[in-house]
Amino acid sequence: YLAVNVNISYSDVESTSSNVDFATCERQCNELDWPMICRIKLTLEVYQTLSRSCGDCPHNSSDCFKKYCITADGFQRGILTANRQLPGPVIQVCEDDILLVDVVNRVPGQGFGIHWRGQPQRETPVMDGVPMVTQCPIPSSTTFQYKFRASQAGTHMWHAHTGVQLTDGIFGALIVRQAPKRNLQLKEYDVDDPSHVIVINEWSHGFAIQRLLEPDPGTSTATLLINGRSQLEGKNAMPTPLTTFTVSSGNRYRFRVAYAGGGRGCPITLTLAAHVLRVISLDGNPIIPREVSSIVMAAGERVDFVLTADQPVSNYWLQVSTAEDCDSSVIKGSAILRYEGARDSEPVLPTAPGSEPEPTSLTYYVKLLNTVDGFCSLPEEKAGAVCLPNVKSLRKMQKELTEKKVDITMYLAFGFKVLSGEMMSRVNRVMVPQLNNFTFTFPPSPLLTQADDLSWDLMCQRDTLPPRCQGQPICECVHIIDLPLGATVELILVDQGGSDSGHVFHLHGYNFHVVGVTRMEQPTPLHQIQEMDKRDVLLSRNLVNPVVKDTVTVPKNGVAALRFKADNPGYWLLHDQHVSYWTNGFDVIFHVGKASDVPSPPKDFPKCGSFIGPEFFLI
Repeated sequence: YLAVNVNISYSDVESTSSNVDFATCERQCNELDWPMICRIKLTLEVYQTLSRSCGDCPHNSSDCFKKYCITADGFQRGILTANRQLPGPVIQVCEDDILLVDVVNRVPGQGFGIHWRGQPQRETPVMDGVPMVTQCPIPSSTTFQYKFRASQAGTHMWHAHTGVQLTDGIFGALIVRQAPKRNLQLKEYDVDDPSHVIVINEWSHGFAIQRLLEPDPGTSTATLLINGRSQLEGKNAMPTPLTTFTVSSGNRYRFRVAYAGGGRGCPITLTLAAHVLRVISLDGNPIIPREVSSIVMAAGERVDFVLTADQPVSNYWLQVSTAEDCDSSVIKGSAILRYEGARDSEPVLPTAPGSEPEPTSLTYYVKLLNTVDGFCSLPEEKAGAVCLPNVKSLRKMQKELTEKKVDITMYLAFGFKVLSGEMMSRVNRVMVPQLNNFTFTFPPSPLLTQADDLSWDLMCQRDTLPPRCQGQPICECVHIIDLPLGATVELILVDQGGSDSGHVFHLHGYNFHVVGVTRMEQPTPLHQIQEMDKRDVLLSRNLVNPVVKDTVTVPKNGVAALRFKADNPGYWLLHDQHVSYWTNGFDVIFHVGKASDVPSPPKDFPKCGSFIGPEFFLI
């Protein structure tokens, strides 16, 4: 199915054995080397923290580092794992390597799909990993093999794309490195250590499906894990060890950060005591470097920064925390940056965030916001933030996207429709997520491979209501927007209220240029947004070198203008990152090109769908 016209070597992996060991194609990337075929096995199963594999952990801290020992925050609970690791294995390959990933589902009664975030899947759209869009869910007790080319270099992620399984532990980092001659930022750093990959996620004390059923699911989120480790606060908390990153004085280190999110979906702020962070990449795409003191990240985003080890030999806190205005309480997580030669201990209080001497560098007070807020209209030194419109790509935007007018301009407004009645109190009213007045629901069969099996009464396109939705207050349907292959597209996302922290959207199959982001003072009707844009007073557009991303935060009452060229045929999902909206609501599917433009699926590709028996069966 995936044609490879070169002589390719193989990594040494036991892909069919019964154990859960994992191997990678991790190596120095060279431009004269052939790509490798990387055979990987991910075994998904129910597991638990502080299992018998942990021995006497945390009382004997060395036992906490035993194979298959997952400590998390020291609270014992059931979890889902890939290869009995949390986070799952870091996959580290070189650009254009071929990945063959055998996903073995040993979780009883649950289907899975694994999404390879950041990979456009141009040759292999059926490998995007979205159940009921590009494939059927992987049934329990079966194996599904993903096969695709790692064509997009950078810091990426792989994760479950079904329900809340990411929140329970099915995620990991995907690092695609480049040969030196192709690496535009090679001179920015001295060391790209494979152990300097940071994966952050929210963590609660129970399976995520239980948390979603609680009146305030945010209250049960206990901590933020950094590479699967954290510590709870309080006298009864277990002193489990933290993750440690080691550096040597005088070197410049590239750190790769991925934020998997969780049940809350709150943005986080990352800081590293006494150090300046030189940000060089967002979502795997190089930017003109910006030096900041802290970095704000939304769920699904990735950031690469360079740290210069120029401080006294010691231990320093790496801290993450959620935003104060998101959910009911702030949660935190910590790790340790250790200089070679420092004592094997936690940092002392004077180096804790907020306790160190006041730095003299103006850079130290600036944070990378990754979106916009009410202060972004001010100069950076007064706002104290590098707002997303001020982040510039290292590459210029392709010429056809720099024109003032593109082939297709789409406005997508998202918000909540409130259902209430005489018998429904204000507290118990139902808020239904909608995008352009449609509430998304997934089809019973994958669109990419079984479109002919689907009833078109399930579909809705743009402003066309299916007959069954006529006169109904809510229209649940498979929302599809057709895009001609090769068209230039500007997508304008409009937040119309209902969430204090805004929304985070991820587009499959594409990177996009964030040509403009702004924030309105209050929720603004879509027709008014369109009128303002027609008069060219809605937002300022950067049509030279806007930042390139695949995940973007649209702030509360905000507007984001994204541009891309629809040159990757297939069915590609645009969806909100909040896990409670993944299965219904803030989603839409872009259908790019015609069926004849899409690469054919492999022979005997799995099929699925609804079953209704013969009319007179057993009657």
